[in-house]
Amino acid sequence: MKEVLNMQEDIVLIGSGGHCKTIVDSIERLGTFKIAGFIDLEEIGKEVYRGYKIIGHDEDMQSIYDSGIHNAFIGIGFMGKSNIRKKLYFKMKDAGFNFPVIIDPSAVVAKDATIGEGTYIGRDAVVDADAKIGMNCIINTSAIVEHECIIGDFSHLAVASVICGQTQVGDECFLGANSTVIQRLKISDRCVVGAGSVVLSSIDSDCTAVGVPAKVIGDSMQ
Repeated sequence: MKEVLNMQEDIVLIGSGGHCKTIVDSIERLGTFKIAGFIDLEEIGKEVYRGYKIIGHDEDMQSIYDSGIHNAFIGIGFMGKSNIRKKLYFKMKDAGFNFPVIIDPSAVVAKDATIGEGTYIGRDAVVDADAKIGMNCIINTSAIVEHECIIGDFSHLAVASVICGQTQVGDECFLGANSTVIQRLKISDRCVVGAGSVVLSSIDSDCTAVGVPAKVIGDSMQ
């Protein structure tokens, strides 16, 4: 019997915190990539998680790409500002990196859903029929994106958030854990919806909305 060669491509993860550890687990269970390590601010060579180490800092991105690691994934969540992920994404694209889609094996994604590059679909998440997810999004653990929804680029749907059918979420939005947006609404660009909120009407750009029902309380301060 011929030996089966391991043809996994290397991938580097940006960040090394809790969200990144969740992505590590998904990648390991998928078996499609070999994790080369993390790019983060800590000491190079430091072991962070499951034997994986810091292999460089932000200024090392080009040299890491030139070494033969051509896949990258951002393992940093919203952190109060969606543009952190956005800036990292374009910096690494300029260096030449590819951004695969990572879908945890437990997630349910409709065959006609569209998922943009660099997006993470977490454990037990659901992306239903004809939904469209932009690039570099996070659809986190147990989040639900129902049929015909549109989620813009660089948006983060936190744990157990629910987006009902035919709803549109703009670019760089954050929807907190256990929040719900009812059907056919529009959450415009750079909005923040607080954890546990229930959105019953559309929200304009650059707003923060909280409560049941959700009310706008000010700018999103992104």
